[in-house]
Order: sequence, then C-alpha cells, then structure tokens
Amino acid sequence: MNDPHMNNLLKWGIQNSHVSRNDPATAPQPMSEVDKEALLQLMAGAGPSDADLMREAFQVIENDEAETAAKHIAFENFELLIQGIDNATNIEAMGLWTKLIAQLESEDPVIRMWAAWCCSTAVQNNVRSQKRVSSSAICASLW
Repeated sequence: MNDPHMNNLLKWGIQNSHVSRNDPATAPQPMSEVDKEALLQLMAGAGPSDADLMREAFQVIENDEAETAAKHIAFENFELLIQGIDNATNIEAMGLWTKLIAQLESEDPVIRMWAAWCCSTAVQNNVRSQKRVSSSAICASLW
C-alpha cells in the first residue's frame, strides 16, 4: 500500500482484531482522526473508479514520452483490473479494445507480451470479449 493512512488503518485493524484481543499484551488502541477519515473514505469508495484507472493506464501506455518501465507498470495494473469480468467486458464500452490490440504491434517485446496477456485475461470465461477479439482485423491476421 502506498497510502500511509491506509497502512495505519491496517495496523489499527490488526491490533484491534479478535485474535489480538485474546493476547493480554495487546490492548485495544483508539483510532486517530486521520485513521477515521481513511476508514470513511475506504467505506465510501472514495478514489478513482476501475474505469478511470483503466483509462489512466492507457494514457501512460500510449504516451510516447512515458518511460518504458512506467508503460510496463501501467500494463500490469491494467491486467489486474481486467481480471474482473465486469471490467473485462467494459473494455469494449470504453473503446479500449482497439487500443489494446494495436499494442500487439509495438516495437517493445514486453509491451507486446503485456498486450497479448491482457487480451487473454479479458477473454477467459467471457464470451462477449472472445467475440470482440476474434473479429478484430489485427487478431484475424494472426490466425
């Protein structure tokens, strides 16, 4: 976790869990105001949506000025997001299939690998995505 408030919230939760309470050496700790705010944000779902995160990943991937390592990380984040079938299905609605498939022709072999990996992740157990990929001109030329 990169957010120190979330780390503090995790520590507080562990310290105040049922298991910790059975240990006489650990007494329940009060939650700070910052931790309360972090908990409220977490419960409210504050932060960018998965769709926003998917778009942001592709902004990095398609940015010619972005470092190669940043593009690889963006692709890794995108792949994690599309493991959920709803996000995989939303690739089409967000207009990202064409962009994703275009990355199969990247000069960077790691980018090509990530693009292929993301295509395979998106189509597993997802008939709608399978039809979209199989009808793509780029993918059709690969068969």
